[in-house]
Amino acid sequence: MIGNYRINLVAGIVGFVLTFFVAFSSNVLMTSLVRGFIGFAAWYVLAYGLRWGLGVLLNPRVENGSVYDTNTGHLRGSQVDIKVDDDGQELKDLLKNGQSNVEEAELTSSETKAPTGFAPLDPPKLVRTKEPEELAQAVRHLTDK
Repeated sequence: MIGNYRINLVAGIVGFVLTFFVAFSSNVLMTSLVRGFIGFAAWYVLAYGLRWGLGVLLNPRVENGSVYDTNTGHLRGSQVDIKVDDDGQELKDLLKNGQSNVEEAELTSSETKAPTGFAPLDPPKLVRTKEPEELAQAVRHLTDK
């Protein structure tokens, strides 16, 4: 964080003075003092937020407790090396054999895989059981009441 609490205090006093004089022009003394103290608190909090934000923006060397390595210019521990299982056998076969064996590869790969339990949704079709004129009569009857 940049600076110290004195910056917050100065900003709060400036906020108090500005708010007090603006409020005193149209209010009684007690109301102006209350509004001045509210202005002091608001400006104090705003100065604290501004100091914190500037500290985060201007000092990227400390992030989440990581240590900045001055030799490489990177945060130590900011990069993670992950090794994943090799699931690209189908891709390797495709590259080796070319496009001619794509259909065969798809058949063999789908036959060797275990069933996943997925079934596409097959909703029932809506069937009209009544004639359109009969439905129109029902709507006319319901709107009359």
